[in-house]
Amino acid sequence: MPTRTEVRTARIALLPDDTGRGGRARLELRGGLVTPRVVHQGAASAEVALIATTATLLGGDELRLSVEVGPGLRLDLRDVAGTVAYHGRGRECLVAVSLTVHPGAVLVWAGAPLVVCDGARVVRTLDVDVTDTGRLLLRDRVALGRSGQVGGDLTCRTTMTYAARPALVEELTLGGSPGGGGAGVLGDARVVDSVTALGWRPAPRPALHATDPSTTSQPPLFTLHEPGALARQLVTDAHDSALRHTWQAWSGQLETTANP
Repeated sequence: MPTRTEVRTARIALLPDDTGRGGRARLELRGGLVTPRVVHQGAASAEVALIATTATLLGGDELRLSVEVGPGLRLDLRDVAGTVAYHGRGRECLVAVSLTVHPGAVLVWAGAPLVVCDGARVVRTLDVDVTDTGRLLLRDRVALGRSGQVGGDLTCRTTMTYAARPALVEELTLGGSPGGGGAGVLGDARVVDSVTALGWRPAPRPALHATDPSTTSQPPLFTLHEPGALARQLVTDAHDSALRHTWQAWSGQLETTANP
């Protein structure tokens, strides 16, 4: 059972003007365990920050977030801080995210890390639906434990579709506790950093810089069956990831690349 008396789904929806007068897009915001705050809004775009409204995540909590971007519009999301799952005292918590991108729309979200502390048990679900000619750029980071911790147990279930066809279906189970999947999957690493592009095929990534110690090897890149790609790196500390270069490159491409 949730620790809160009411489970509310936080919602962010950027939708076309419905007055028939061709005005600016309307932005619908609703808070839950995270609250959206408007950073900037234009005629056909918006930037929104996500802010935690209370200490999260505790055992039994359910953090639910729904994001929708209407046809031809662009929404940029950013997290003010990472999400920390604390010791749940034997109780599981849930993070459930749903993203919907309509035709010709763009959603960009540079997510901050989800940190799973010792004793925490977290299920994170990510359901993404990108319509034909829509585009998504997402950075997703999860970390087992804070500094000096081995971390709790985390199950990540991801389902992404493009034009109603499966683009990425994945279940990843990680755990620092005995019997968890952390050591076999991560080795000495404790952070999984992923950047996903969906709705277009990114151009080859730029060459690494030998003077930057974090870029001694190129992170693996997986081409999706539908238009898109997934870059992923396993690191000990989040700041060691070279995927910031991939993020910057793909962000630039998103500004100029036509839909497939």
